[in-house]
Amino acid sequence: MRLPFFIIIFFINFAYSQSPAGIWYFGSKAGISFNTGSNPVSLNDGQLDTFEGCATLCDDSGNLLFYTNGVKIWNRNHLVMPNGNGLFGDPSSTQSAIIIPKPNNTNIFYVFTVDEIGKSNGLNYSIIDLTLDNGLGDVTSKNNALITPTLEKITVVQHANGINFWVISHKYNSNQFVCYEITPSGINAPITSNVGTTLGNDPQRTIGYMKSSPNGEFVACANSGTGSEMQLFKFNNTSGQLNLLSTSSLNSNNLGAYGIEFSSNSKFLYVSRIDSPSFTSQIFQYDVESQNTTLINQSKTLVAEFVSDEFNIGTIAALQLAPNQKIYVARNNCAFLGVINSPNTPGLGCQFIPNAVSLGSNVCYYGLPSFITSYLGLNFTSSNFCYGSATEFKIPEIENVISQSWNFGDLSSSNNTSTLEEPSHIFMATGTYTVTLTIQTATTTKTFTKQIQIIASPVAYQPTNFILCGDSNNTALFTLSDKNNEILGSQSPSDYSISYHLSLIEAENNDNPLPANYTNISNPQTIFARIQANVVGECSDITSFQLIVKPKPQLDSDIEIFYCLNSFPDKIILSAGNLNTNEVLSFQWSNGETTQTIQVNEAGIYSVQITNSFGCNATRTITVVNSEKATINYTIEGSIGNYSLVVNPIGTGNYVYSLDYSDGIYQTSNVFENIIAGNHIIYVKDLNGCGVVFGEFYVIGYPLYFTPNGDGINDFWNFKGSFLDIKTIAIFDRYGKFIYEIEPNSPGWDGTSNKRNLPSTDYWFYAVLKDGQEVKGHFTLKR
Repeated sequence: MRLPFFIIIFFINFAYSQSPAGIWYFGSKAGISFNTGSNPVSLNDGQLDTFEGCATLCDDSGNLLFYTNGVKIWNRNHLVMPNGNGLFGDPSSTQSAIIIPKPNNTNIFYVFTVDEIGKSNGLNYSIIDLTLDNGLGDVTSKNNALITPTLEKITVVQHANGINFWVISHKYNSNQFVCYEITPSGINAPITSNVGTTLGNDPQRTIGYMKSSPNGEFVACANSGTGSEMQLFKFNNTSGQLNLLSTSSLNSNNLGAYGIEFSSNSKFLYVSRIDSPSFTSQIFQYDVESQNTTLINQSKTLVAEFVSDEFNIGTIAALQLAPNQKIYVARNNCAFLGVINSPNTPGLGCQFIPNAVSLGSNVCYYGLPSFITSYLGLNFTSSNFCYGSATEFKIPEIENVISQSWNFGDLSSSNNTSTLEEPSHIFMATGTYTVTLTIQTATTTKTFTKQIQIIASPVAYQPTNFILCGDSNNTALFTLSDKNNEILGSQSPSDYSISYHLSLIEAENNDNPLPANYTNISNPQTIFARIQANVVGECSDITSFQLIVKPKPQLDSDIEIFYCLNSFPDKIILSAGNLNTNEVLSFQWSNGETTQTIQVNEAGIYSVQITNSFGCNATRTITVVNSEKATINYTIEGSIGNYSLVVNPIGTGNYVYSLDYSDGIYQTSNVFENIIAGNHIIYVKDLNGCGVVFGEFYVIGYPLYFTPNGDGINDFWNFKGSFLDIKTIAIFDRYGKFIYEIEPNSPGWDGTSNKRNLPSTDYWFYAVLKDGQEVKGHFTLKR
């Protein structure tokens, strides 16, 4: 069926107990379990993420065996079985798959699949052998064709002989039911019944559930599409023939009848109807006990109605009878299941609750599991299967009961029988017992049989307190499962499970289990541990222990320090850095020393582990990095009047630079540009504290003007810098007339010629350096 957010699951029970229906998987990885009590709890370990069809199967003890969406088969470890891909079902088929045990064989199972909307794959079966793959199962035969095309419908009824099964499907473009008998020797040729509405020409007519009643007397179909209806048939579980009893219109503007289910006493039939354009979905109840067409149709009663939003969230869809005799209701794209609490009660007394079972973080779509309904019929209830405690029983809801008698199958007991409606019995030993109830009514005698398992109650051995070292906030992350072995003692971990709780009440009720990794909220903090049997969760025992956080030593932060190589072989002191000097501590350094401080003169990473009297430890790491004073190395680049200094220090360090001022501003760049002529000092400082070095240098240059006025400032013009490199300097006027020659080591020219002051104007010079380089230029005399 091609609709958004649709899934159907088929879940098959195969023995005379409720346990094989104990786990359901459906929707988007949603799941519930009935194994821990009468009401289901959510599961989140399934791998199904499918719109409609799937099926789940457990063993007699409620342990998961495998599950499927009609395309893949997952084993109990939630891994795809060998050869478990590519089945011919479809996740968008209403009843994509159904599982049937091979009669008189506890290891071989049939998985029947039906394709969606009348497509060519039709009805097929595959075979699983659970003895293979180390008991996890293997698909030994796959996609064996039976008929095609078919509707999206399939159901199973137990044969009248109590051994064989009838698998019922319906051909497409036909009114023909096909009924295959499953025997210990295999699958027989089909029995056909041409009865009811011809369903075809419109793929929507393939949609909707087919269900059988728990007593095996009825088969009902929800036929969707144009002319949507519910059809009820009388089924002969000896011959495999069907006969029409009633047709009830459930027409709608789109889809129509979809989910269908019988009450556990086979008296009432429930059908869901979906009208997509109006976003309305409903549940109707029919009383089918009379088997009279008129009376059945007259009994039609609306017992639930829901109007969803435009995304169809919460739409009522599949209906499924459960081991607790309630009918659960799929609600599309919703994190809750609805429930009909009392389906054996007529009218509104059946009590529909829309949000009854939380699915946690997962969601349901349109489908819920279907079973071999013969195994979910009316039966007595039982509870408390722990050895040494009284197991309690209660007769089923049957009208006009005159008397009842019980046989507990406990031959060693002197109280093996009872005539009470709600007796209790203490079994003499652990094991499996066949309990039989015989009820005498005003018109008939009814016998009910059920196998129950009495198991040894677990013992919660007292664990030691859980002590961890924590930080200053007195918290730590505890892996609670580390206490499992102490609590189990000699008991097998495969038979029992352990959960941890904050209070005794929560542990007793198995509520709000703590996560596997838990951070304490007080110090110390009491934790309660519940051990329970995997088979019967109510068999449990409780113990407690304390979470205790001891403080770790409090230390200074990790640091990086520097060792000055120029001070070698002197040593520096490294400290463990403990902040609480009153603690009694022990020290273990990475270099083998055991004192609070150590002395080193080598670079490296030094760590120290400090342990206190509680045995808690902390570690501090000190990284020692070499550094040293620089060795001055520089170059002068450029030419007279445009010199740059480039410093290239030699050494291991982190250096900064200053020109002419040891206490001045240091720069990170090693280049100084436009250096004025004269003598200079370059300072190089190690930022890691290893000291400052300096070097002297000079550059040659000349001033652009001078003022020979006798004030002692700029009274002479001369080259600046060392004169060791100057060979001769000649002064000329602007006409090229020689005026003056400056002698080496003299102050320079004073602006006179023949003791006569020359006028303010520009003058030219010609200089020859000792290396032969010639320098020409001009300057200004100002008066």
